[in-house]
Amino acid sequence: MKRIAIFALLLFAAGAAAAVAAGNRAASPSASRCGGLTWRLKTFSDTRRGQVSMAPQSTTIGAIRLRRGPGRPPLRRTTSYQLHTWEVPAQITSYRLDATGSVRLVLYDDTAYINAVIPSPSCLSSKTRDRADIVAAWHLFVDKCGRATVNWQSLGAIFFVRGIGFWGSRAAGSRGTAPNGAELHPVTGLRVIAGC
Repeated sequence: MKRIAIFALLLFAAGAAAAVAAGNRAASPSASRCGGLTWRLKTFSDTRRGQVSMAPQSTTIGAIRLRRGPGRPPLRRTTSYQLHTWEVPAQITSYRLDATGSVRLVLYDDTAYINAVIPSPSCLSSKTRDRADIVAAWHLFVDKCGRATVNWQSLGAIFFVRGIGFWGSRAAGSRGTAPNGAELHPVTGLRVIAGC
């Protein structure tokens, strides 16, 4: 009887350990949780992340929108736009939490819009380049401007927004979408000018 009790206890402990391990795996970043096939690009953890120039190039939203896009979003970092860090002055007109837990920002300047995204810290892995700056941008935005929800919220704050070039969907009618699909994703830095 004593042996059966010990055996049952060992089985219970093994089952609990397996459940914890499964929970840890489910909580780790993955394509299904963090943005589909391009999630490594979106979280700056792709194999070519080391080739991206981190020195920010000043530009405008209008100039980014004039770039020739690749047609459909590439699964790898293949264009010059994706290999640079860009910084734009912008009004953040609205923001919301997307399905991955990332904060999606609509940037506006001089009659032009683009999207920028601060990835959810839970989707950043140990391979994420510039991880500390991305997390700092997340906290700065949430602490200064308010926690995002799944519904669009208006803002109107002025920032310098720094981020990595990314080609997203060109779905017509989506709020803030550039005609060429250009985004800043991930956002790697924010400087508040006014409004938050």
